[in-house]
Amino acid sequence: MKTVLAMVSIVALAILLTCTAVPATAAPGVRIKLLNKLPTHLAVGESYTIDVRVSSSEPFILAMAMIDAYYPGRGVFSAGSDRASRSTEAVLHLTLTGKEPTADLPAVTDWPTTEDWPAGVAPLSLVVGVRRGGGDVVSERFTWAVTVP
Repeated sequence: MKTVLAMVSIVALAILLTCTAVPATAAPGVRIKLLNKLPTHLAVGESYTIDVRVSSSEPFILAMAMIDAYYPGRGVFSAGSDRASRSTEAVLHLTLTGKEPTADLPAVTDWPTTEDWPAGVAPLSLVVGVRRGGGDVVSERFTWAVTVP
């Protein structure tokens, strides 16, 4: 009976340790920094490139940036993601383009922060993540809204 309890305890501990999220403070030496302002207004057809620097005191396996949109494909268009691998520093670039007016978009009250977004804007998030050896993953989300007249 003691052997069974010991095995169950070991398995439960292993599951707990592997399923626990790694907080950002567990991966010291990772820095994610916006190099320019996030655009709040874009004209239809106007493009803007967001630049973000990722640096790490240890080489990272992968650094990646992408846009998360509440209304994907409406108002603002983002072409994919940018990534870098096997380095200690990289500048990632994401280009946004005003696609169509945002005036008809309804208000948003449930994404991804507690902030309410008024009607007529396209809420967006720039999500940047860095994966290093040993399972360290650090990510940061920058949330804002864009208006396209």
